Amino acid sequence: MASAFATRSSCPGLTIWSSGNRSRPLLAEETGRALLPGPFTGALQFTSAIATAGTSQQRAELLPVVCSGESVVVAHLDAAPIRFVRNRLRGEVVAVACGEAADRFVVLAESPSGPALVVVKASEAAIEPVESADLTRPAAWVRFDGARVEATLDGVRLDEARDRARVLVAADAVGGATRALEMAVAYAKDRVQFDRPIGSFQAVKHRAADAYRALEAARLATWYAAWSIANGAAGASIAACAAKAMAGDAFVRCAADSIQIHGGIGFTWEHDAHLYYRRALADQATLGDATAQREAIAAGVLAGA
Repeated sequence: MASAFATRSSCPGLTIWSSGNRSRPLLAEETGRALLPGPFTGALQFTSAIATAGTSQQRAELLPVVCSGESVVVAHLDAAPIRFVRNRLRGEVVAVACGEAADRFVVLAESPSGPALVVVKASEAAIEPVESADLTRPAAWVRFDGARVEATLDGVRLDEARDRARVLVAADAVGGATRALEMAVAYAKDRVQFDRPIGSFQAVKHRAADAYRALEAARLATWYAAWSIANGAAGASIAACAAKAMAGDAFVRCAADSIQIHGGIGFTWEHDAHLYYRRALADQATLGDATAQREAIAAGVLAGA
């Protein structure tokens, strides 16, 4: 399936994030909207990290096998207790989305020279499934005990790689929030109570309107961040953090409001509403929640003052 998708959609083009090609955030938004299961968003983050911080040789070796679907990859760019010394990794990541499905990881590790992004094969790690909020992207516990590193990326461009990952997660959240709110509005138009559609009641209308306002603000912030990164604009890192904070919060709000507007059916296991809420919680936590993003924004603003 991955290989067929890669062929039909010209996935090698996804390795480029320039002013002429911003397809990856768009794809992330649409996969979030569809609540696409599997490691696709993680693969986008992986290819983005390689394209951003990899050498020309690393890009030539890794990107073709990833974009063809030959290799299933996942990125975990959150800080974790992982040490990288003498080309060996030691440490663990508690929850890696789709970790069991991957055959390669790119992870953030601490080295004697500072933080580093490293690529390691799944065969070098111990992997066990763990419970997670997002049922569409099952998490796994990944432990490295002297794992050999396949490639070491340019640590100087670590922040840039993480900013691109933030935008991809934000885009996924915007897509999911859009669909969650659409489902709620459609239900509010169809569900009749007291001989009137419940969408005509002020309490429901205001809830939906407030959620829509938060969603559109997050959408604008996300696409501005994508544009800033693509064009090398000043303040691109601050824009990426702002997009991640706003999109994460908007997704949680839209998903939670969708459950409330759906009423009793929204709380059932059979309805999709809870799946969007679960994805929202996972997206919000990935790469730091809104509080962490705002702290990063404050640090960036103060550093430039």
